Amino acid sequence: MSKALPKRKLYRYCLADIAKGLFNGMIGNYLLYFFQPTAKSGLPILLPENKLLGFITIMALITALGKIVDAVTDPIVASLSDKCTHKSGRRMPFLRGAAVPYALSVLLIFYAPFTVGSAANAVWVGFFLIAYYTAYTFYFIPRNALVPEIIPDAKVRVGYYGISTVFFMGSSSFMYAATLFVDMLKNAGLSPLWAWRTVFTVFAAIGVTCLLLSATAFNEKDYVEENVKPKESIIKSFGIVLKNRDFVIFSLGDLFSGVSMAFFQTAMLYYITMLLNVPESQSFLVMLCAIAVAICLFPLIIKISRKYNKRMPLIIASVIFTAVFCLIYFGDKIAALAPGNELFIGLAMGVIVSFPFAAINILPQSVISDIIQMDSLVSGVNREGTFSAVKTFIEKIASAIAMMGVSSILAVGALAGESVGLQGVKLTGVFAGGFSLLSLIFFILYNDKRVTETIEKHVKGDK
Repeated sequence: MSKALPKRKLYRYCLADIAKGLFNGMIGNYLLYFFQPTAKSGLPILLPENKLLGFITIMALITALGKIVDAVTDPIVASLSDKCTHKSGRRMPFLRGAAVPYALSVLLIFYAPFTVGSAANAVWVGFFLIAYYTAYTFYFIPRNALVPEIIPDAKVRVGYYGISTVFFMGSSSFMYAATLFVDMLKNAGLSPLWAWRTVFTVFAAIGVTCLLLSATAFNEKDYVEENVKPKESIIKSFGIVLKNRDFVIFSLGDLFSGVSMAFFQTAMLYYITMLLNVPESQSFLVMLCAIAVAICLFPLIIKISRKYNKRMPLIIASVIFTAVFCLIYFGDKIAALAPGNELFIGLAMGVIVSFPFAAINILPQSVISDIIQMDSLVSGVNREGTFSAVKTFIEKIASAIAMMGVSSILAVGALAGESVGLQGVKLTGVFAGGFSLLSLIFFILYNDKRVTETIEKHVKGDK
């Protein structure tokens, strides 16, 4: 039996989640805001304003292209990782090779160098967005696949994902504070464009440091037992994974939940600045509030999931998120009822969404790890990479649906010379609420008890 991973090495392995939070924030929270800016932001419109079929924006097309390429890389990396025979292990070599390209590509997206409205900028953004998704795949599919191998105890894994999520959401909070740092730099004399680029450069430097520290946290072969590598082709391996009923049902719930979360993150600045009329420089306080309360809720969610099941908190989270998105449509009217208290209303919204933030960030990956472990115990074959690839692909699809959907929906009702309309901002809440309702249905259908009982039965049998 392999030895337990020391806590100090576990914490260091979690450092990659700091980078993930920073980079996800740059893409999820600010990509549209940067390239499809409001008049208030002061940012130039770097991309062409043409729309395919009258409503599909350039950003939507770029994101769709990135997802098509991504669909190819995910299964390839999963198969390469599962079958890898590198002397340093199946997973860690991928992390070490992908760290710098991952950080560099996300930064270069925002350094489109050509003139305002240039089609060349669209090509630049598209190229580096594809590079970003590809590098993310090479880093996080092997990294996530390694977790069930180094932490075989399902209850201990929940604690690991709690630490991982604290790191992720903590770094995400810094990204929400980017507007504050940008405002400080603008007051110091920088243009809005270069203020944003400076902030992103600092975050990219922090991120690459964390990625490299995580990729060198331990020697993989010291903590992983010998594995039975899959022998089938990529397509057949994916087919086996997709025949796992528990995995498919939960993954659909995770997909729809991820879309609703991605909608919220992508449109968050618009909700706060346009619907609630909170100044851009104060908008970070709302998300900071949500994250701070969410982190305080982590111990409660972990306790509930260990004592009862992981499904219950996710069901509660989906119910709350669905209700919040219904209210977002009426956000401007709610703010008008209490003039002068717009920031207070925003903070209240932050508190309400804190439980969904906590549950949706901690539990899905923990549930997927349980399903991976169950499959390995029942089948006798280690397909962690393939399962991780499907999970990672779901995250990317959720992000892509949100960016494509939000980008095009935001343009509804936009005035001449602007790329965002008030009606479009409100409609994003309606669509996101529908996705959240779908996630609720699939989380209810998922049989958490059967998965955990199967794991316990096989573990006791091995002893």
